[in-house]
Amino acid sequence: LLIFLVSSVVVTLISKASGVSPILGYLVAGAMLGPHGLDVFSNERADVELGDFGILFLLFSEGLEVSSQRLTKLTNYLPLGFAQISLTTGVITAALLLGAPQFFDRFLPLDEGFIDISNPTEAVVLALAGALSTSAFIFPVLKERGWEAENSGQAATSILLLQDLFVAPLLVVLPFVVGQGPTDYAAIAFLTA
Repeated sequence: LLIFLVSSVVVTLISKASGVSPILGYLVAGAMLGPHGLDVFSNERADVELGDFGILFLLFSEGLEVSSQRLTKLTNYLPLGFAQISLTTGVITAALLLGAPQFFDRFLPLDEGFIDISNPTEAVVLALAGALSTSAFIFPVLKERGWEAENSGQAATSILLLQDLFVAPLLVVLPFVVGQGPTDYAAIAFLTA
């Protein structure tokens, strides 16, 4: 935990001095300190728990930023958000089913497990994951450049919030979509709650 906190402080100081978003620095520091870098974090369970806390803090800070008045204003852009998710999912699904992984494998060797998509359900699940982005990258940039009040900034915020909210129902629906093994309805009810 101490290494994690020290690295976050160092990254924040370096990013402020260089004028770069700290999110990029956090990703680089995580890659360097992770199991494929210096392997500083030897406890994988602790890594996952720290990651979970990071997600909780991110969602909490986003909740502090969005008032009910602003949320009501952002609902004007919900159709745009639904269109982005559905169209991006459709394009990525089509690309996966039409052989994009095999095409790119010629230039950049890919993992066998990624290329072996045997049915459309797997393609849709991967496409849904690929259609979602994180607001952690975009919100700081919107604030930094003063674009939050503009129509394009409000549209981006609305789409990002919809994507963030879309993760929970997606996790609940995935066991039904994949349909492998017995379905634990108690676990699904707990996740939904």
